[in-house]
Amino acid sequence: MVYSYRLNSRKYQGVGKVYAVGGHDGNEHLGNMEMFDPHTNKWMMKASMNTKRRGIALAALGGPIYAIGGLDDNSCFSDVERYDIESDRWSAVAPMNTPRGGVGSVALGGYVYAVGGNDGVASLSSVERFDPHLNKWTDVREMGQRRAGNGVSELNGCLYVVGGFDDNSPLSSVERFDPRTNHWEYVAELTTPRGGVGVATVMGRVFAVGGHNGNIYLNTVEAFEPRMNRWELVGSVSHCRAGAGVAVCSTHISQIRDVGQGSSNVADCM
Repeated sequence: MVYSYRLNSRKYQGVGKVYAVGGHDGNEHLGNMEMFDPHTNKWMMKASMNTKRRGIALAALGGPIYAIGGLDDNSCFSDVERYDIESDRWSAVAPMNTPRGGVGSVALGGYVYAVGGNDGVASLSSVERFDPHLNKWTDVREMGQRRAGNGVSELNGCLYVVGGFDDNSPLSSVERFDPRTNHWEYVAELTTPRGGVGVATVMGRVFAVGGHNGNIYLNTVEAFEPRMNRWELVGSVSHCRAGAGVAVCSTHISQIRDVGQGSSNVADCM
């Protein structure tokens, strides 16, 4: 499972770069990281994490990138590492209060949130957030539903958690957290359950990409319109996939038209 995140920074002329971190190559767990630059249309190897793992979440807050939780064949991790782009170096920060594999994460309001996941025994409804100034994780109000392999994104100052798995099956439920009121609420359900779903926010809508519905892997994409409180199917990607990373990259599609050509490692672009 490889997770990607985009970074827009003035230090890089406002051009989004996509980072793919960790995962499993079929033989072993990975700690390495690759960066995609849409201007050169190339992937570049960068510094490796200290802990090899899959099922991690990534979030970018104020420049650095955080790699959160994850698992290997033996255990789930509470480990959190922070990547400094300028020095190309990973360093450990405070661990989470709870081990979380298949965790979702997003940066919101000066904090990094870790949402759900699995602690090695059961899926979690608990949520915690990291304060980089205090180097501390604090528990916040838990979700209504236990879930791992869920997608997380931010829209209009709220945190959305989408789909995932409970201990038995993939979920179609979606919850929204408003940190200003410390309140969770359910919003409209997905059109189909999606465990291991990729999620991103684009143009005022939350997009859910792929996943597994309990029977098959999915290539469909649906979008949530907050004003209508409605999910609708909007298209599909080329390959059915679950546990894939989804990133928003601010560049023209023609610049990345050749990604994956002649390779099994295909990147879909919308």
